[in-house]
Amino acid sequence: MLTTKRKPATVGEVLTGEFMVPLGLTQSALAEAMGVQREHVDELCDDRGSVTAATAG
Repeated sequence: MLTTKRKPATVGEVLTGEFMVPLGLTQSALAEAMGVQREHVDELCDDRGSVTAATAG
């Protein structure tokens, strides 16, 4: 098995790099589509929050 010294990607990096930027979504648009408050999406993007069961579902 290969070992690496790389740190795993954070939720914010994946959310912005794989979804928001390619799809041209703003935090407000993503929050509305997910049915959560914009502040929660902001916390996820800034790696200050965590994915909850309600957010993941």
